[in-house]
Amino acid sequence: MTANSLIAAAASLQRLEGVAGVILFKGRNTVHKQMPFSDGRALDLQETISQMVDGYRQVRRKMRQLYLEFDGGTLLIIIQDESVLVMLLTARADADLVASAASVLMSDHALMLTQLPSDTPTTPAKTSDGIEELVVTSPLRIQEMNEKAEPLVNNWGQVRKVVESLLGKVMGRAQVGNLIDRTLEKRSTPDPYRLPVSEVRKLAISLIEYVPNTAKRQALLSELEPQLSELLP
Repeated sequence: MTANSLIAAAASLQRLEGVAGVILFKGRNTVHKQMPFSDGRALDLQETISQMVDGYRQVRRKMRQLYLEFDGGTLLIIIQDESVLVMLLTARADADLVASAASVLMSDHALMLTQLPSDTPTTPAKTSDGIEELVVTSPLRIQEMNEKAEPLVNNWGQVRKVVESLLGKVMGRAQVGNLIDRTLEKRSTPDPYRLPVSEVRKLAISLIEYVPNTAKRQALLSELEPQLSELLP
């Protein structure tokens, strides 16, 4: 796994609705930076967050996730050892979904993040065969890498809301929540956001099929299908 795959994964977070910008850094080493404002402001933000995280470390408070809400948007910060992933969210973002995607990224690339230097690299990295590895982060290259990267998460957050809304027509809210949680546990699905799209569709349908009344069940399934078609490509 190369640094290019890590950069592509970080860039792909901006596919999620409401994610306006992403910065991934380790110490003074900026791995990926793509924000909707100038590089100077982005670096100032990175420096401020780095100082804040260092302050928590100095008082021996290990932070894993920070959620900072401002008038102009929200900063969601995921921390893993020395590495920090910062996402700028708009009001349209599903914070839980974004946090899940970010946590998956950090977990999947934990070894790579550990191996990255904490200071800005002064010379190109070399692979095991001695060939220099050039990491290009131009907008065009990011787009190309982004298109090739596998999606980190599916659209389970929105699908769950649809299922909850439909089931809410025939049962109580608490009962709906318990049904979904029990079904996920029974299916041994630790993170539904990482299921293939086809499995998310099957999961949604199976939840509606718990409705015992045949007529109501068929009516709900008929409402579910067009919404799944929009949410699951």
